Amino acid sequence: MEFIKNELIDEVLRKYFATFEITLDTCEYVPSKYGKKIHKFIFKNMKQKFRQINREYRRKKKAAGGTAASLRAVPPDA
Repeated sequence: MEFIKNELIDEVLRKYFATFEITLDTCEYVPSKYGKKIHKFIFKNMKQKFRQINREYRRKKKAAGGTAASLRAVPPDA
């Protein structure tokens, strides 16, 4: 589960930074007031996704008995 959790966090961060990068391209013609609102909205959604991942992780941890060995996932074979 720990391996899967890290992969999900990486994917959330990739999408967050990609979205943030798009907003940087528009900073020349979008007023800074709206840019700040957009960045707050993006950050709020990123935090929400992190909470969702952690909530699911805690649920799996509780169902597995909470032992560290039961939470380790084997990475998929390449």
